[in-house]
Parts: sequence; structure tokens; C-alpha cells
Amino acid sequence: GLATLSFPANAQTDPAKTDPAKLEQSVRTMASDLFEGRAPGTVGEERTIGYLVARFEQLGLEPGGPDGQWVQTVPLLHTRLGQSESLSVAQNGAATPWTFGKQVYLSTLQPKDKVAVANAPMVFVGYGVSAPERGWDDFKGVDLKGKIAVFLINDPDFEAAKGEDPFGKFGGKTMTYYGRWTYKFEEAARHGAIGALIIHDTPGAGYGWNVVVSPGGENYDLVRPADKLTSLQVQGWVEGEAAKALFAGAGQDLAALRKQARSAKFKPVELKGASFSAAFPVTQEVVKSANVIARIPGAKRPDETVMYGAHWDAYGKGAPDAQGRIYRAGANDDALGMAGLFEIAR
Repeated sequence: GLATLSFPANAQTDPAKTDPAKLEQSVRTMASDLFEGRAPGTVGEERTIGYLVARFEQLGLEPGGPDGQWVQTVPLLHTRLGQSESLSVAQNGAATPWTFGKQVYLSTLQPKDKVAVANAPMVFVGYGVSAPERGWDDFKGVDLKGKIAVFLINDPDFEAAKGEDPFGKFGGKTMTYYGRWTYKFEEAARHGAIGALIIHDTPGAGYGWNVVVSPGGENYDLVRPADKLTSLQVQGWVEGEAAKALFAGAGQDLAALRKQARSAKFKPVELKGASFSAAFPVTQEVVKSANVIARIPGAKRPDETVMYGAHWDAYGKGAPDAQGRIYRAGANDDALGMAGLFEIAR
């Protein structure tokens, strides 16, 4: 448990309004070294869970988890890629080595001791969206088995101008789930791909390349039965300039393809002569993690539920950054989200 808990002082403010001072205090606490970067399955998680439960109790909420508990246990697969044994993109027979974290960032959600992809063909699938209810299918029946799917981040209408095909179909600047990297990897797996790479650009992602590489080759997933495992041996991101060079080497203009991808008529484009190779040792373990669930019973409709959520975890301990800090504290991602939940609850 926690040695000490610091709670925001009760400032004399309108109780119906969000209090920035309370938000700041919550974020400062959760992003402090005491919580060691809040990685699942670590002492940092134990302290975080204790802190969250104490906060919700202090705010007068009641447990909302199974059997009247605050906590729901969640077993997670935790993977970490080791030093790359091979990592390159070949174009027309000539291989260009890629540096992990520079041109490409990868992780795996397969519970194996090694991932290996050898000379896998690469196919550009636009935004990688299959949305029949919006009249949209970027895949057009393409066979991705044994191949690497390459996507754009965000939605087909994120960069669309008025009058262009998808304008407003995917919420404009508001990202739908189709724009999220999680969806794109899931969709690539549904099409049988063995790898999936998203082209990074800061406006579309909402964060810089530094955020992409911050997990350091680690990943977490729910523990899944063998028949529900993803087909993706590797999933990750290609840095923007490296992607431009990759496409140019295959005789394609990425900027022009970006425009084409903003049309429902878009068809996947094979990156001719391009193939991807990657081999990494993997360490894997199952860790016991937890959700914290608190509730406020409704007065008028006690059997209906409105849910608010945020993730309490961050990236734990890593190599020292420029300031020598070893804990990747996740103040914005997502201590701020948790701080927001406390304020909503209050």
C-alpha cells in the first residue's frame, strides 16, 4: 500500500465547477516518483490502486467491482522485444537496415519467445478502414496473408476539404475509433496480415514520434485463448520521412497516395519490390493487473449506468531521459485523465 497520500486541499470554490488546482495536485501526485511510472504488474501499480481507491472513498463513492469490491483482477500478457537480430526493408533486392526507434517502432502481442518476419511483401491500405455502415472499405478484398499492411493514422476525413468524398463521414477533426491505431492493427489481423505498420505524422496522431517510441518495445494485451490470438507477429509505426523514402523506392508518391486514400474508391497499392524483415527475441510473462471501479448510485434510475473511464497506467521504468529521469510518469497520458475522473466524481 501507500506510505503517504496527498490530497488536494478543499479550496473555497464552486463545487459544481472543475477546480484546476485539484486537477494539478492529482496529476502531480500520480506522476511523482513514488508511483514509479505506474506500470501494470509492478509495485507502482499496487501503490496506484491504493491511491485510487483511497481517493474514491474520500469522495464518497462506493465500490463498483465484482462482489462489492473496488478492484477487478485482469490477467495481462506483458511482452518486451529484445535487441533486434534483423531489421530491414528491401527494395528490388537491396536491403536498407532500419534502426529500431528511428525509422520504425515495433512491439508484439503474441506470447512467443521470438518474432520473425522474413521478406514479407508490403501493401498500402490507405486508412485501413472497413466501415460498411458509412459506405467505406479500404481493403477491397485484398489478400494480406503473409504480408505487412501499411496505413495512414486517423480517419479518411481528417485532412479532407469541403466537397471531398469523405468530408464529415468520420466526424471531421473528431477521431472515430476507425482512426485509432488499436483499430487499424485489429483490422489488419482480421485480414490475416502478419505485420502492420502505421505511418506516423504528428497532426494525425496527436503526438510526436517521441511518444510512439516511449514504451521501448513493451506491450500489454489481455490473456487470450490460442484461437483468439492476433495474426500479427509485429505491429508498430514507420517514421514519416522513412515512409516517404520507402514509397519512393517502390515508385510511389506518398503525398499523392494520401489524397487518393481520401476517396471511397481507393484500392490497396502493393509496394512493388518492397519487403520487410524483422527478427527479435521476446520476453513474455503474464502479470496480474487490476481495474478500479467506483460507483455513485443514481437516485431516479438506479438500474441504468453512465460510464466514465481513464487508464491509470503509464510506462514504468526505462532508460534515463535527457534529464536523467528513469520513470516514464505519464502525466498527460493518463494521470490527467484520472484527475478528470476525480473531478467528475466530486
